[in-house]
Amino acid sequence: MNFFMQDNNQHEHVYFVNQLYRDFLLPTILGTDNDAILYWGGKRIARKYDLLSFEDVVSFFNTAEFGLLEKTKTHRNEEIFKLTGQSVTDRINSGSQEFSLEAGIVAEAIQKETGRTTECEIKIDDRKKEVKLLAKFD
Repeated sequence: MNFFMQDNNQHEHVYFVNQLYRDFLLPTILGTDNDAILYWGGKRIARKYDLLSFEDVVSFFNTAEFGLLEKTKTHRNEEIFKLTGQSVTDRINSGSQEFSLEAGIVAEAIQKETGRTTECEIKIDDRKKEVKLLAKFD
């Protein structure tokens, strides 16, 4: 039985596994706490894998197939990032609005890089099929 959307290439497999646990299983188990727990989990992942800079996060996102992360703007108290790529498009097309894990990773890495307490907001652009991550620090 073929559960994959097109063929059995590596991307299809990674997308299916991510959709299975990130968009179905975890929300079912965690309920209304899903976003908060995944955000916290992202922060823990950034610490475990010593993601201490933006470049580290870009490399990690590529390896984990979370998408292509780009810094688009830097302000005095905020950095804005754009997350794009096939995995992001696939998740948005499937109705997923959950990118808390990625936001937690970015927040922790930027906090380590800047030495400033950082929180990250998520803005999803359904039309452009991209996610904006707004890292705000004190």
